[in-house]
Amino acid sequence: MIYNIRCHCYKKIGRRGVLLKKDFYENAWENALMLAASLRREHRRLVFARTLVFPAAGAALIHGYDRGAAGEMLLGLFLVVLFAVLVARHARLERRRRFMEAYLSVVAGYLARFAGTWKSEPVTGAQYRKAKRPPDADLHIFGTASLYQYLCCARTLAGRDRLARALTATPRDLMRTRRRQAAVAELLAHPLLCLELTARGVRLPDGHDTRALVRELAQQVSISPRLYCAVGAVFSLAGFAALLWALLGGGTWGLPLTIWSLNMALALVFYPRTQRVLAPLGRMAQELRLYGNIFRALERAPLRGDALRETLAPLSTPMRATRAQSSLTRLADCVAMRRNFVFFVLANALFLWDFHCRAYFARWRSRAGAAAPGWLEVWAEMEVLLSLAMIGHTREVHAFPTFLDEASPRLVARDAMPFVLTEEAGTPNDADLSAGALVITGSNMSGKTTYMRVLGSNMVLAYAGAPVCAKSFALTPMAVYTSIQIQDDLAGGISTFYAELLRIKKMMAYSRKGRPMLILIDEIFRGTNSADRIVGAREAIRHLTLPHAITIVTTHDFELCDLGKEGIPIRNAHFEEHYEGDRILFDFKIREGRCRTTNAQYLLRMAGILT
Repeated sequence: MIYNIRCHCYKKIGRRGVLLKKDFYENAWENALMLAASLRREHRRLVFARTLVFPAAGAALIHGYDRGAAGEMLLGLFLVVLFAVLVARHARLERRRRFMEAYLSVVAGYLARFAGTWKSEPVTGAQYRKAKRPPDADLHIFGTASLYQYLCCARTLAGRDRLARALTATPRDLMRTRRRQAAVAELLAHPLLCLELTARGVRLPDGHDTRALVRELAQQVSISPRLYCAVGAVFSLAGFAALLWALLGGGTWGLPLTIWSLNMALALVFYPRTQRVLAPLGRMAQELRLYGNIFRALERAPLRGDALRETLAPLSTPMRATRAQSSLTRLADCVAMRRNFVFFVLANALFLWDFHCRAYFARWRSRAGAAAPGWLEVWAEMEVLLSLAMIGHTREVHAFPTFLDEASPRLVARDAMPFVLTEEAGTPNDADLSAGALVITGSNMSGKTTYMRVLGSNMVLAYAGAPVCAKSFALTPMAVYTSIQIQDDLAGGISTFYAELLRIKKMMAYSRKGRPMLILIDEIFRGTNSADRIVGAREAIRHLTLPHAITIVTTHDFELCDLGKEGIPIRNAHFEEHYEGDRILFDFKIREGRCRTTNAQYLLRMAGILT
């Protein structure tokens, strides 16, 4: 089915030449719709055929039996076999239909990123936002219209938790970041594989929590598999030997009946304990069965890079995950057969079925139980990588960031854009920043805050190992501290101004450690009067202009643009607007130097407040 989608997509690419990403996913959507329609037609045909074949088989068998017609009996048997084939084919078709529904939902999610309608996606990551981490809200990392919401295609709780940990404003493990970069780059070369893997993940329950399963898998085996298997084998063979002796050697029937009765008695004596031991098996097999197709897709995926080979290694060592999962599924099916009373009696009397089930389950847990949590971790990490690849799949302009090995902080970006807007609506901007302060002025709504958020959110993407929304992006690893979205706390008795003071105090405390940092402050001290604001802002900028920090401050106070005259190493930049009739227009491009215009009075007139 995926092969068919791939063929159709590549045919369209061949006719039109190089396609844009949006065209590619629109082609995938169209061809998936055609396949879904074809599957629906086949489904209707199979239902119709089953409806005809079943009564025809019954009629042929009954009529042939009544009349003693061997031909009709054979026809009836043929129709029974045909009905069984149709049932099996219908089951396979249903699996393909369910997968195609998941596939269409995934492609629709990708297209929503192009259309800008992704903000209605249900998984926002709001539960991961922490008040003690200001960048979570300031840079829109978590919550509605957030970076997490844009990226996330994880279905399991472990995958979502791991993605949340990856999206941090503080660089942690650059080696892991580089490994993820390499893995994401390889996934971007296989967009249809990413769609397939994501669609298979969608088949899992929403927010699937595997912690209970991991605990059960990690439990120690309390019985000896060899002992139970040996007891079952000895008593089973003894019963069959006694049966053969009674049939062929003239022996008494009492001996096999006694052995079978003893087998049944043993099964009943150990029945409560067997039930407790085998109780988790059904749920374990059912949950691992959900991952079976995922593991098989990963095993046959054409992924050869070192980073992904290392990530996928637990699926093949010390044993293949698909083989172990299939074994557990077969064992669960065997255990489920015990629910039939007749089978339970016959199987235990003849084979000591319960003993063999316990032995094989214990053997499976001893061999695969310790490895199974690693398989689930593989998929959780793959969900993170598939999510981090979202920028590369859905943005024409993207690049993997370069981490600079320099003593002083550095940030160089070309055509950086906000992820929250579509590429058609966004405006690219450049940055070439080093240690010191950048004071940005400009009118309201001109793009000052967005510019800071673009730099900060792209740094979060960089630390996670994802491509960024820019043509190029190079930086030295540095912690990002923000004071953008300030809120008061009535219950805690904290005003907006005091809340901002607390944030800047934390910035100063961290700066004393001498570690590289990026400081983003929007409209500094806007919660107080202009005289105190200018005095406080001047001193704050003086303290935060350091050789190991890049400080960006936006303000409407032009007095702060003159701090360079006081010996503080600052640069000035601005955004500007222009007017056409009664309309105010912005180009959202950052420029060197201070702003020379204001628009507050114009906006007041537009609102009818100022005449």
